[in-house]
Amino acid sequence: MENDITNQQELLAKNLAYYRKASGLTQLELADKFNYSDKSVSKWERGEGFPDIFVLKSLADFYGITVDDFYQSEHKAVKVSQNKKRKQTYLKLLSIGINWLVTVLTFFLLNTLLSRFAQDAPFESWLTFIYGTLTTGIILLVWEFIYHNRFLRMIAASIIIWTAALSLFLTFLVVMNLPLPLLFIAAIPLEVLEIIWYLFRRNRKK
Repeated sequence: MENDITNQQELLAKNLAYYRKASGLTQLELADKFNYSDKSVSKWERGEGFPDIFVLKSLADFYGITVDDFYQSEHKAVKVSQNKKRKQTYLKLLSIGINWLVTVLTFFLLNTLLSRFAQDAPFESWLTFIYGTLTTGIILLVWEFIYHNRFLRMIAASIIIWTAALSLFLTFLVVMNLPLPLLFIAAIPLEVLEIIWYLFRRNRKK
């Protein structure tokens, strides 16, 4: 009887690790999604402690399996990856679409106001598209922090770094007729630091 219980616990521990890895999540990423520490997840997978039935049910729903599947030696395909990635893509596209809708509306509004009431204003309405690119990078960065994709997070951070430099450069150039090429030089070490941080985090997870 004790051997059967032990075998079930070992199987549960192995399956908890299997389905987490099959979903493409680290222990920390899974812990964040369920408000646990990565140490708790690590203990579950080592068989030193186990989640209660309510957490097991939540995990099973998340992976697209049943609680009984955690106690089976035959593994089922994890559905979370496909469904979650599709949902994540839709949310990102929706957010970016709203961002650019606001950008385009702002452009036309500014264009109308400047042409009617402030024709001599130094500001140019087309700059809103540059700012729209910057806010797109910020939106992507927020989503990648939520979904824990380190590579896309690095890409989003790079977009922010360079579009921020471009936005400042063009704003100073257009509004004050003051070219500041040093802004792009200042962006280089930021980009290098971002890449180093990404590589450090990736190696640490490994």
